[in-house]
Amino acid sequence: MSILVIIPAAGSGTRIGGDIPKQYRTFGGRTILQRVVDRFLADDSVGRVIVAVADDWLARMQQELSGDRLQVVAGGETRQESVRRALLAIEGSEFDVVAVHDSVRPFFTDESFRAAVEAARVDGAALPAIPVTDTIHGVSNGTIAATLDRRDLVAAQTPQCFRPQLLREVLDRAAAEGIQGTDEAGLAARYGFTVRVVAGDPGNFKITRPEDLELAGARWS
Repeated sequence: MSILVIIPAAGSGTRIGGDIPKQYRTFGGRTILQRVVDRFLADDSVGRVIVAVADDWLARMQQELSGDRLQVVAGGETRQESVRRALLAIEGSEFDVVAVHDSVRPFFTDESFRAAVEAARVDGAALPAIPVTDTIHGVSNGTIAATLDRRDLVAAQTPQCFRPQLLREVLDRAAAEGIQGTDEAGLAARYGFTVRVVAGDPGNFKITRPEDLELAGARWS
């Protein structure tokens, strides 16, 4: 099986503060983004990794991220557009599964990756997710409007995996209709595709807040 991995990394990472996007923060001489890329390149079934970056980082990343199975392309204004541009960069190439992964989620497990790949191969689309343990309230005008049943809720993670043609169709339809989703799995479900949920890992957190940087640094120290 040949897997294409797409890493949308064009975001500014403003929520975490600092002078540079969080994916370029360095720990032990390696950026978070480089550590994510290395994880995938260590897997022989990954045929190519495409990283989509902002225009002002393109030249630098094309120098720093180079290799036979690695490609850096210009991303878009949104995550969705970055993924779409990455797919266009390999139009005509043959891959069995496309995996889309957050640029600042370095601690995914091989087991969840394999499970999502296999489920996508069979069902068309899949994502790892973990059960929601907190009580979730819907809020309107600053007050509770509804309490959701957490037994029906999961927190989405990545890598999210798809058959290539399914992902292309989903992204093309969303672009034509002006729809912006928060992730590719949600878009696929919106357009009626079955999206299988496989077991995620609580340790597969996305580096979003300053305390996440501290936790990541402790794991790499």
